[in-house]
Amino acid sequence: MTTGNTKGEPWAFRVIKKLARGVRGSKQLTAQYGEDLVCIRHRIDPTGTRRITTVELVVGNATIQRRPSPLVDVFVKVQERDLQAKVKAAGGRWENREGVWRMRRATAVALGPSSRAKMEYPSCFERRYGKSVGRSNCT
Repeated sequence: MTTGNTKGEPWAFRVIKKLARGVRGSKQLTAQYGEDLVCIRHRIDPTGTRRITTVELVVGNATIQRRPSPLVDVFVKVQERDLQAKVKAAGGRWENREGVWRMRRATAVALGPSSRAKMEYPSCFERRYGKSVGRSNCT
């Protein structure tokens, strides 16, 4: 809804004041737009002769699902029982064939950086098919 000729593109106008919903100076627009109102901006044109008022509205709201972080192989020495216990408690799974602990990368990072643990991404084949046949380079 345009209330007049703004003589220029609104995006070229400089913001001189930003008001949050419900504060003094925004009551009328808050009553008009309600909970959908995010903020109000007063803008001035490049010549300084015209002021416009813009509103930012919420037009959509949806819940999103984040993808889980990728699996990584964490190498821990046999003697390091305390670190193995931490990895297991954090949901790590022992892969006997490869001699590594497998866990989500975010979990491995949360355990903290350690020179005793080395993280390596699983092979491309394993990411695609869930099986391990050695370390091959696939594209």
